[in-house]
Amino acid sequence: MSQDRSVSVIIPVHNGADFIGTALQSLERQVEDRSRLQVVVIDDGSTDGTGDIVREHADRLGELTVVRNEDARSVGSARIQGLEAANRDYIAFLDADDWMAPGRLEHLMRRCEELDVDFLRTDHVRAFENGQPRELHRAPDGRRDVPIHTRDAILPAHSASMVDYPFPWAGIFRRRLADDGRLAYDEGLHSFEDRVAIWRLAVSDSTFAVVDAPWIVYRREVATSLTQVFDDRQLAFIEGFGLVRDILMADDENLVFESKMIRQFLAIAAHHVARQHGMHISTRRQLRQAIADFAKTLDVEPLREQWQAIGMTRRAQLGTAILPALKEKTPA
Repeated sequence: MSQDRSVSVIIPVHNGADFIGTALQSLERQVEDRSRLQVVVIDDGSTDGTGDIVREHADRLGELTVVRNEDARSVGSARIQGLEAANRDYIAFLDADDWMAPGRLEHLMRRCEELDVDFLRTDHVRAFENGQPRELHRAPDGRRDVPIHTRDAILPAHSASMVDYPFPWAGIFRRRLADDGRLAYDEGLHSFEDRVAIWRLAVSDSTFAVVDAPWIVYRREVATSLTQVFDDRQLAFIEGFGLVRDILMADDENLVFESKMIRQFLAIAAHHVARQHGMHISTRRQLRQAIADFAKTLDVEPLREQWQAIGMTRRAQLGTAILPALKEKTPA
């Protein structure tokens, strides 16, 4: 029964003093017996007093484990440290500027056992710092309360699937996934780390279910978020796609998912090109060159197929970066 199970909540944070108090408060009412809760905070080089705020909540959080990096490493590295420190039956993630409704973790542990799956996924609510009304964002798979094999939820390439929903905090995971490497992160990725992890998990022999649950709230438009910066950390998606490509290429059975990966790459590359006006000119050049270089590593037929399918707007945004790869590989 879930009442006998415990959960580790992993929170990576860098300079999160403005929000982390709310995140920690939301964990105080997740389980009735707080001894069943471990909170693992990775203080990744914070200089704004984040660590002091975390310690103020120590007596209300069951077991509190704080891992301190004197210099910031990366979100990917912090998640690795969190998984290494987590010691409970289940693993959940929470970003320092988000929060959970009461009883969410208890509910998820119970449903995971009832459905006998490796992990669960849920919808989430988006809260905007600019005052825009909150939005409900649903998990892409419409099947609810039924076990699903992860490999059966990757395709089709042309529409949203569960690998397009990479948020680690939108669910809960059994500890065994981390123990055997199915749930794993990569050192040094400053962004895109969650998409690589979701792909790695998706092609594994695992099961999941999408369930309704008390909300988790994802705070958007935060000025300090990596989604709001325009420096070269945003180029991590290229390295991330390289890791995903290598995961797929390592097993011939995964080649069926290559078109999905390429479709994702084109969509995300177009997103970054569309926001390049906020980047320094040198970063813009790096972005274009990195996209072009990565495109040349892809198989031409699925690249050409997805290039034709992404639409005129994205083709116009990416043309100078992608077309050389297509021309180089066009048969004589």
